[in-house]
Amino acid sequence: MDKGRLGLNLEEQLATGMAILINLLIASFFQWGRAWDLFLINCLIILGVLAINIAQRRFHHLWVHYLKDWYVVALLLIIYLENRRLIPLINPHDFDLFLIEADRFLFLGHDPTILMEKITCPILTEVLQIIYASFYFLPLSLCLILYRKESPVEFHSVASTILMGFYLSFIGYYLTPAIGPRFTLANQQALPLSGLFLFDKLQYIIAQIEGVMRDCCPSGHALVSVLTMLLAWRSARGFFPVSLVWAALILFSTVYLRYHYVADLIIGISLGFAVYRWGEPMARAIITRNRLT
Repeated sequence: MDKGRLGLNLEEQLATGMAILINLLIASFFQWGRAWDLFLINCLIILGVLAINIAQRRFHHLWVHYLKDWYVVALLLIIYLENRRLIPLINPHDFDLFLIEADRFLFLGHDPTILMEKITCPILTEVLQIIYASFYFLPLSLCLILYRKESPVEFHSVASTILMGFYLSFIGYYLTPAIGPRFTLANQQALPLSGLFLFDKLQYIIAQIEGVMRDCCPSGHALVSVLTMLLAWRSARGFFPVSLVWAALILFSTVYLRYHYVADLIIGISLGFAVYRWGEPMARAIITRNRLT
């Protein structure tokens, strides 16, 4: 098994570390009164990870093995949703003005989301909203492909590297919180976005789940999509062409749908390459070492 001394695999160690980090932020910024429930949730995450590892040692059922390999996805989503309330408590200074100015510098005084009004049409909006909503399925698809190959080192190396990308983007949200152009530039957009069938429903679902989430910079969509594409090139070459097109469409959709600035995409893409360059070899080395001990 790919595990550390406590029996935790690297994905579990990353989730536990992120839960501990968030609790340290709550404690360091004295947000007990307004975030005590988030602190408790993170404690339960840590206890849950330990409980599942104890269960795996005592009950050698196949379903426990599958649970251990995949339940970290649920932990990722829980930790992500904590950011909505906690980011403005830790860092109330939004970074949007800097990102807007960076975009205008790159596009000679223009805002990319406003420039894209020239190509806005309901069919394209519909398709891109579906693609944007499919974001989590891109890294999940790669992990499923590798899981079916029954290569534990490859699967856990890729899964843990992807989680590194996600958690790195979460940390970035606390350093550079931003709500995105769909809020900050809404009064400057001449045309509202409209789709055909699913656009309004998908936007409503995303709005209900995320609310006003200060998760624009760095772009997690860009970071994880590019990272997944690079990992596919290394570990699942047959999936690479699909991941390349999928990732490119996700990146385009983030600006077209006014969720992201181009500047935060550039930051996210750069971090994606950095995680692939340094995070993946580190993850592979840790997992290989743990399997040999």
